[in-house]
Amino acid sequence: MTYGQPQYGQYAPPKKSKTWLWVTLVLVFVLVAGGVAFTGFVTPGFFKSKLDADSRATPEQLSQSFVNGVTDDRVSQLWCQIRSKRTYSFEQTMAVSDGAQLSTPAHQRAEKEYSAAFTSAGLTVGIAMIPGAGGWCVRDAKIGGEPEPLPGIDTKPAPRPDVKTGEEAGNKFVDAINARDIPAALSVLCEKVPDSTRDGVQQIINGEARYTVEKADVLTTAEQTILHLAGDLDGTQAPGRVETDDSAEGGPCVTSFSPDSD
Repeated sequence: MTYGQPQYGQYAPPKKSKTWLWVTLVLVFVLVAGGVAFTGFVTPGFFKSKLDADSRATPEQLSQSFVNGVTDDRVSQLWCQIRSKRTYSFEQTMAVSDGAQLSTPAHQRAEKEYSAAFTSAGLTVGIAMIPGAGGWCVRDAKIGGEPEPLPGIDTKPAPRPDVKTGEEAGNKFVDAINARDIPAALSVLCEKVPDSTRDGVQQIINGEARYTVEKADVLTTAEQTILHLAGDLDGTQAPGRVETDDSAEGGPCVTSFSPDSD
């Protein structure tokens, strides 16, 4: 007998199959990879690149930031300090949007104003952009088309016009609102009106409003005139009311303006 050789009638033990081990390892890998992909791209989404919703050094950057902000619900820092009244309801509408896509790139509409448009939830939305503190900002947003540009963005009041009656002062104020002339509208306001009134006048002009004077009540004893208005405020029929101080120093002037109530 030769040592080291198997004897007749004896067999080497069969090798164990590793197939099930590899199958198990592959299944574990698939499950782990799937979980990482879900958390990375779906929630919380740490693989996703964060959309830029902050840049506003140029109108082009601002328009894209605004579209990205609608997608991520982060447009609050892109508005102008004073913006149109309708932008507040617009922001609530866009808060439930699933996203937005820029459809019309930024283009110049006036000397210091650009517009752009995007689509969201089947709607076309136009935005108007002007220079502001820290870069460009959005002053108006309009569903269905681009907002009408302002004739100018200067907010310094023009010199007080020479008016003789409260009715004349009120009519000049309404004319300035219709012309969307911020300096002219502010020039007819009384010096002691609250800042909220001055800001409110600019807010209305940043949108699209048009009024006509239906009736003027001259209150001689109270030295006051009340103008009752009919108008259209950002596409909605709305009444309005203007009150004046007919005995103010420097001449009659506007003390209050209610753009959507009388």
